[in-house]
Amino acid sequence: MVRTGASSYIRYDWEDTFGTAAFNDSTDKAFGLNTSLTNWTLNTSPKDLPQLGQTEISNYAYGQQNGSLGVDFTLSNPWIFSALLGQPTKTGSSAPYTYTWGTANSVSGANTVDTFSTEVGFQYGSGGSDKVVRQAKGCILNSLSIGTTIDGTVDCSADISYGKEGDDTTTYHASPPVDDLQFPYTFAHGSLKWHDGSSLATVAELQSSNITLGQNTSLLYSLGSNSAVSSFRRVFDITGNFQASWTDNTIFRQLIDQLAATNTETIPEASNIGVELLFTNNQSGAAEKSIKVSLNDVRPDSIAINGIVPNEPVFETINWRAKTMHITAVNAVAAAL
Repeated sequence: MVRTGASSYIRYDWEDTFGTAAFNDSTDKAFGLNTSLTNWTLNTSPKDLPQLGQTEISNYAYGQQNGSLGVDFTLSNPWIFSALLGQPTKTGSSAPYTYTWGTANSVSGANTVDTFSTEVGFQYGSGGSDKVVRQAKGCILNSLSIGTTIDGTVDCSADISYGKEGDDTTTYHASPPVDDLQFPYTFAHGSLKWHDGSSLATVAELQSSNITLGQNTSLLYSLGSNSAVSSFRRVFDITGNFQASWTDNTIFRQLIDQLAATNTETIPEASNIGVELLFTNNQSGAAEKSIKVSLNDVRPDSIAINGIVPNEPVFETINWRAKTMHITAVNAVAAAL
């Protein structure tokens, strides 16, 4: 009998030690709402060993165990940012609480990687009586993409690698984690501000906005083990783009000024922020739910005018890159991080 996603669950939790799952019902997490496991692969890097005197393969050998996961979800809670910037600082003695990842205009996050385990359970057989549970251990978040367009939700895509597969004897988790915010951010909750030379100004008639956070992580292997033993970070890439109404020449001039200056020119900043991407329910107090991405040392990389035709609006598409970032989330959840 064919089973659907209704017969499965997915959850994740932070690891105290690399490659050692530490799932706890009070701390395990949902990636967000409308979560989908879009791809999942595992391989053991097999080697074919032929032999002199014959054309057939003589033996097999096996190398590194490595896997990958693709997870798509609608943005609701902010906890996955810890896989990029380390665990947040929490302030507030009662709701709402403020969670901050990174520090304004400084290095984004820690030099090390916060790893996590991902567990997927699946029921099959007659009446779902048979179950399989797999744990991907030593998970690292290679990249996280966040984007939205007119009439859409704020959609996220996580690219995950892992270096150790758990056995299949783990107990099926009968009560999968529920997103603790249960608030789907949409295009209507978003705004983008870009420094125009004098202040942070809201980008007019924003049509779409995307940001990709790539920390270029790698798994580390060692003699004596087929599984990964640790992980490390390389250069943190912060890139994005947006499309909006073409209302003035501000960003074009900022792009040209890069050549007129020292080839390292970035846009001005206000209070250590050059660009601000905000998702908020526009409430206050304990009812507030918001996630703010603040970008520092931003440069526009290219500008494209998406056609000028009779009786149609004219839009510009801006591609940009930033050096550092910090994230602030406000909500009423006293999260167990």
